[in-house]
Amino acid sequence: MPTFINDPSAMIWDATAVSNAFLCEFMPLAPEGYVKVYLYALMYAHGGAREDDAMLADIAKALEMTTDEVERALRYWERCRLVSRIQDTPPVYRFASVQQMMLLKQAMPQDGQYEEFARALNDVFGSRRQLHGGETVMAYEWVEQQKLPINVVIMLIRHMISTRGIHFSFREAQKLVNELCDRNVRTMEAAEAVFSHSEAAWKGARKVLTRLSIRRDPTLDEIEMFTKWTAEWGYAPKAVEVACSETTKAREPSFKYLDSVLSGIRERSGGKALTAAQVEKHLQGEQTINDKVRAMLAAFGSKASVVDESIRSLYRSMEEIAAEDVILLAAKEVGKQRGENHSIEKVIQMLEAWRERGLTTADDVNAYLKIVRSENKRLRALFALMGKDASCTQQNRELLRKWRTEWKVTDPLLDLAASYARNTDKPMLYMDKLLSGWREKDISTVAQAEEEHRQFTEKSAKAPAKSGEKRVIEQNYSQRDYDPAEVDGPSAEDLKEAREL
Repeated sequence: MPTFINDPSAMIWDATAVSNAFLCEFMPLAPEGYVKVYLYALMYAHGGAREDDAMLADIAKALEMTTDEVERALRYWERCRLVSRIQDTPPVYRFASVQQMMLLKQAMPQDGQYEEFARALNDVFGSRRQLHGGETVMAYEWVEQQKLPINVVIMLIRHMISTRGIHFSFREAQKLVNELCDRNVRTMEAAEAVFSHSEAAWKGARKVLTRLSIRRDPTLDEIEMFTKWTAEWGYAPKAVEVACSETTKAREPSFKYLDSVLSGIRERSGGKALTAAQVEKHLQGEQTINDKVRAMLAAFGSKASVVDESIRSLYRSMEEIAAEDVILLAAKEVGKQRGENHSIEKVIQMLEAWRERGLTTADDVNAYLKIVRSENKRLRALFALMGKDASCTQQNRELLRKWRTEWKVTDPLLDLAASYARNTDKPMLYMDKLLSGWREKDISTVAQAEEEHRQFTEKSAKAPAKSGEKRVIEQNYSQRDYDPAEVDGPSAEDLKEAREL
């Protein structure tokens, strides 16, 4: 134990002297976090801390670093000759006087391997840049501590110069070193494969990051992705930049999101949208159809805001059938339906039905819908007289059109027939039979129909009923059996339109 020691609990109230030479010559060039380790350890050195196996772990915890990072920082300062490790168990470090170290630097024994590396490193820069000692020390750390071969480090330095310029930051190079180590790139062949990316690829990836408002250099993965877009997929670099506009839809724009955008453009355009102009035209076309889809969805009554490729494809199918204004009318009509008929897919069925009827313009459709609404209103009035809650189907509208248009039956006569059909199981079919009989007898007025009905009633009342049979007057009319497929069961076309309207 030392003869004189400081009270450890009072250390926080003390002060640590730091040489200006350290601040000026060593601190600016030190890797990130290394200065924190130096200053924190120097505080303990001034405080006379005792030997402790857990000291490095305590420092790491205090600085929010790992123990390995702390040891790596101390090795860096050993290379700078500011710290020397004099004991391993427990570890003990001696801090040298910065001023004295600078005066005695020339007299210190030389490290042959380090000096050889330093010369090779300076040869790369030549007269274009004078390296500081801390930069050389940091580069040698990549060899000694991160186990990269010297020729790989030199290749990395040349790559940094070609992509970032002669005055690149060694701290940025450290990030690239970390990527190489993560990929286990430790041979010349592997390094050549990584650094085969051209300066243009790096600059292109850098521009993409700028468009994404990301202020940093691209990673190796991002450079490889940019190379895939341009070399493998054939996109022009400007086309990639144009596609960046689509990333504004993402919460956090990234290369990964841009990759999905470019992949989608490539797939949807059949690989034809490759130049900036082609990509821009493609995106504008998609924006136009997106606007149309949203208008169609609004007419349908949907509040959905996300337009994906499936709904765009569905809308393109609609465009093959009808014009935009007709599509909006169909969407509005289908939107009024309920149950299984309330479906976007039903819009296509309605458009097809309209086209089969020759309804190709919005005016044609509006005129047709006006007629349909009028017929539905008339049918509902007849249903009320029948005492039946029936549907305004296409089949029922066809019957109404036949009565009014072909047979020229007046509305008062229709009302009378509906009242006579009140107690029947199938009032519309009963009305059709009744009106057919009146037509054969040239009955065209309400008075004639009432008289015919009176006579029929009297005749039916005199006719003897079969034993046990209960019959209402209306059932005395002859009711032939209908072929369900012919009358009662609507055709496939009728079913389709009945579902749509």
